[in-house]
Amino acid sequence: MIKSVILKTLVASSAFAFSSHNAQNRTLPASGGNSVSESSFNEMNDECRPRRRRMTVELYHGGGYVNLRGTFNVKPNKCYSAEPFSSAKMVRVQGNRGAFMVCKEPNCGGSCYVYNMNQGNQINDSWFYIGKAYAVSYYWITPYN
Repeated sequence: MIKSVILKTLVASSAFAFSSHNAQNRTLPASGGNSVSESSFNEMNDECRPRRRRMTVELYHGGGYVNLRGTFNVKPNKCYSAEPFSSAKMVRVQGNRGAFMVCKEPNCGGSCYVYNMNQGNQINDSWFYIGKAYAVSYYWITPYN
């Protein structure tokens, strides 16, 4: 139990340190048509890497995975903005490694909730975890790129 608390603290602190240095924050377009494939047009440096890690995230406005806001293709260790959401499903990730953080302020600031993905791949109703507010930014924290 102590190890998990220490891990969560280290993961959260590294995420905050990274997000404070990362001034750019962009919203990925919702999937449909060819918008997910277009989200990687500006990532030419990743083409040389044999294994590009990505995860698909489904964001929902309400608890219980109601009212899908969009499906997004995200890279690890980057903060993303989104329309207000309360629930999330993390799909198409190899294993359940790392953590997923949701925050109630843009740029992964304010009150945040860090969810260890070893516990599963869904966050239902983060409203209560971040101070009775919708999340507007999220971050996939992983030590492996």
